[in-house]
Amino acid sequence: MHITVRAAEPRDAAPIAAIYNQAVVGSTATFDTERQTVEARSAWLEGRPAHHPVLVAELDDAVVGWASFSAWSPRPAYDTTVEISIYVDGAHRGLGIGPRLGRELIERAPALGIRTILSRVCTENEASIRMGERLGFTPVGVMHQVGRKFGRWLDVLVAELVLAETDAGP
Repeated sequence: MHITVRAAEPRDAAPIAAIYNQAVVGSTATFDTERQTVEARSAWLEGRPAHHPVLVAELDDAVVGWASFSAWSPRPAYDTTVEISIYVDGAHRGLGIGPRLGRELIERAPALGIRTILSRVCTENEASIRMGERLGFTPVGVMHQVGRKFGRWLDVLVAELVLAETDAGP
């Protein structure tokens, strides 16, 4: 099995949307409750600043996962802090694709001026919590009953990864 990780391109909007929509309708990996259209994902890809990359993982020329950095807050003092998101196609989970995407983003972070990476994971998503721990994230707290999906209240674990000192900002 050969997995290739590369920067997302406009042609990746459809598989990115399909993978994300699996999480929208079937899990608490995202608190979105409405499917994303290919057009919405295309606009999302186009409008990203350089310090908020999107990566895709390919297996046999098919996109099977994606990961991104996004702004943690719109306030300028937070410019060097990002939130990480990682999604893997349901048929390809457990193959190390998520951690591979996470490591690739984390390795790129210092050159992007990123100092701190935050992660928010529903507390019932044990596989994602374990992946975050393996990637070096440290839990900082749980936000209780902050989301509601599938008719129930959900808690969210917040974890952080503070990188080496950097003076550069995005």
